[in-house]
Amino acid sequence: MDDKPKALRVPRVFRQKLRDRAVDKVRQDMIHAGRTEADYSDADLEFLIAEKEREIWSSIGWRGFGVVALLLGINIGI
Repeated sequence: MDDKPKALRVPRVFRQKLRDRAVDKVRQDMIHAGRTEADYSDADLEFLIAEKEREIWSSIGWRGFGVVALLLGINIGI
């Protein structure tokens, strides 16, 4: 029997929006670096997008924590 707690599954619509936002941010980073998508392999693009998704998820987590702390009257400097 598996004793692992089930992870909360985010709805597909939200995951797609997050993926789209990550792709947009990676494209923006490439423009700032003066490169194009053709300069990267498919594996590199996949890695960059996955990293950007993790970055977005972590920022959402801290913002959510900050909102809860604010509602409780705790100042954490966010």
